[in-house]
Amino acid sequence: MGRILVIVGICLCIASVVAAENPSCAQRDDVVGDLSRTYEEMPRGLGVTGSGGVIEVLTSPSGDTWSIIVTWPNGRSCLVAAGESWQNLDAPGHEDAECSL
Repeated sequence: MGRILVIVGICLCIASVVAAENPSCAQRDDVVGDLSRTYEEMPRGLGVTGSGGVIEVLTSPSGDTWSIIVTWPNGRSCLVAAGESWQNLDAPGHEDAECSL
């Protein structure tokens, strides 16, 4: 879980840069709808940022694809990161959790 939080933190730091260089932004319903239709991804987790944005992790049912989006209070969402081979980790405190990075 700690690794996921670090990754999300890094994504937040670069979110404005990514959006400025390659804007993949639209209203949240449109972004989530496109990811659902194209990759069968659905929201699996979320968190609120200090600036009021909401970070969401979306994955396909099999975990073959994943995306991270940030949604600002005005309803605009931007794709921050995307990739393949998503793996869920055990809850914090489970020393036997493994991640094959």
